[in-house]
Amino acid sequence: MTEVTSARIPEPGEIDLAALARRVWSQRWTGMLFVVACVAMAVAYLHAAPHRYMAVMVVTPADQSGSKAAGNLAGLGSLVGLNLNEQAGSAFSMYGEAATSYAVAQLLNSDRDLMKRVFPRSWNDRENRWQEPPSAIRPLIKSIKSLLGMPIRPWHEPDASDLKTYLDRELSASEDKRKAAITLSYENEDAKFARIFLGRVNAAADGYMREQALARATTYVEYLEQRLAQVQVAEYRQSMAQVLGNYEKTRMMASSTASYAAEPFGGIWVSQDPTSPKPLPVIALGFFAGLAIWLIHVFAVLPAFAARRRRRLQRTG
Repeated sequence: MTEVTSARIPEPGEIDLAALARRVWSQRWTGMLFVVACVAMAVAYLHAAPHRYMAVMVVTPADQSGSKAAGNLAGLGSLVGLNLNEQAGSAFSMYGEAATSYAVAQLLNSDRDLMKRVFPRSWNDRENRWQEPPSAIRPLIKSIKSLLGMPIRPWHEPDASDLKTYLDRELSASEDKRKAAITLSYENEDAKFARIFLGRVNAAADGYMREQALARATTYVEYLEQRLAQVQVAEYRQSMAQVLGNYEKTRMMASSTASYAAEPFGGIWVSQDPTSPKPLPVIALGFFAGLAIWLIHVFAVLPAFAARRRRRLQRTG
């Protein structure tokens, strides 16, 4: 008597892994085609995409006495009616914010050569003027916005607002509180311009902090000199004179040509090799995209196509 065996029938709701594996294996050549095609597209992108170079500058606190003066001034306020609250930290702690601020963007906006390098597509060298960059999809985008009732912003030549957006997107300022250092990093297709741009940002940020400190110290000095002429108590006069001396020192430092808030530590480093796009992540993305397309083809496209074909045969049969 011959024993007959049959394949195990999966229970309802149970996944037949063997059947799934057979379905995938049956489409292995198609899957290889998808993977090879996606990897080839990734390699083509690596050849076509512009290579960008990273410029990095580390800054450390410049020598200051403003924080000491601010502490003395806060303690003296309740004694002589001085109501000057320091709402911000030291100049160095605000340097990272200043580097990407609108104020710094306004300072850099006055440098036309720099603006032309930052927004090259909007500059016409032949006619020596700004112009709206050509775009094949801009009319489509405007039509979609108009259909959705969204405001359409007319083109204008790049200004400080556009540069502020650019700084927020392209410039990175990371602070290491343990080492009292801020690292500025910036990528560009031109390695030399990356170095120049980072240096200009540093100079503008430090200059802005210097101007703010100079104006504030001058105001405090004038106020304290007036109060010294009015206060007669010797202890108060001595404390105010000390604070006045500290702010005179701050004003002197802000008036010098040395760095005020932060000074570069070791200059600006620029990578010799491109830092983006990164070959391995791009190729890996292409590989996994090919796998994903393969699985979608096996488990979604083919079953849908088969179901449509069965319905067509049923209607014609």
